[in-house]
Amino acid sequence: MTGNRHGNRAGLTLVEVLLALAILGISAGVLMTAVSRCLAVVRLSKNYYEARRILDLGEIDRPLLIKKENNEDKAINLDVDSVEYPGGYTFSRRSERSKEIEDLVIVRTRVAWAAHGAQSFEEVTSYLYYTNDLSP
Repeated sequence: MTGNRHGNRAGLTLVEVLLALAILGISAGVLMTAVSRCLAVVRLSKNYYEARRILDLGEIDRPLLIKKENNEDKAINLDVDSVEYPGGYTFSRRSERSKEIEDLVIVRTRVAWAAHGAQSFEEVTSYLYYTNDLSP
């Protein structure tokens, strides 16, 4: 009998198995990176949405008003110190008169929160133009 000691064998060699595992490992690493970036975008979007909601709540709770006092118009709530809201968000508003334009007030409203040990914030800048005489 002339038998072939190395006849047809079914299966994979060690090199083929290692190559397949390397390709699968690289693919899994790329997939995990993509998933973590997608989750980071979702987290940023949630924080931005919540900051916009807190900004609206702060504007409702402490509106910027023009009030008549002694025949003179006076702005109320131009500056608001930090006000705490649920979820660790704070609302604050600062104003300053423009140096270039006489009756222009620059109002900066900020919502801040702590995210992963770092302070994050969203800030809106508004321009308020008023004089003491608002009549037409």
